[in-house]
Amino acid sequence: MGGRRRCGIGSRAAAFAAAAAAAWAALAAGCPGAGPPTEAPAGAPLIRLRLEALDGGWIDTARYRGRVVVLHLFDTDSPAAPIDVDQLAALSRGEPRRVRVIGVALDPEGFPIVSAWRGALDVPYLLGLAGEAIRAGRSPLGRIRVVPTTLILDRRGALVHRIERPLGDGELARLVAPLVR
Repeated sequence: MGGRRRCGIGSRAAAFAAAAAAAWAALAAGCPGAGPPTEAPAGAPLIRLRLEALDGGWIDTARYRGRVVVLHLFDTDSPAAPIDVDQLAALSRGEPRRVRVIGVALDPEGFPIVSAWRGALDVPYLLGLAGEAIRAGRSPLGRIRVVPTTLILDRRGALVHRIERPLGDGELARLVAPLVR
């Protein structure tokens, strides 16, 4: 995966079995980006992405203006990927009118791998496939330094939080709550 670092170690065969232990061990060891989420400066530019949807068609973040948008960039080979699904799914199910959760798969293999991963974990939120521009850092998201990375956009589409590590317990709900009031 080029210059991106993963929080933890794993192979496709061992990722699910070792997910929890590897991700939390990486956090304890000082995984890059393990500090507090960074907030975008006032007047941050609006972020618009257009992604190929796993289910066909396109996902356009501009369509969700008026809602908080959570973009979760992941690779199915990352041990943290299945850990974050529970928080993302809970938010997606709990706030369907005010929040849109979009998983952005960085897997270069694309559809076959991501589709199987989605089915194995029963992922209820939208999944899009990252194009080469996102993987190469030439999108409005900038360079993806750590996998996973979670971005929270406010109702206007401006970046409010960038979390470059696995999500902490209840972290996503705590960060999104003030944005949906």
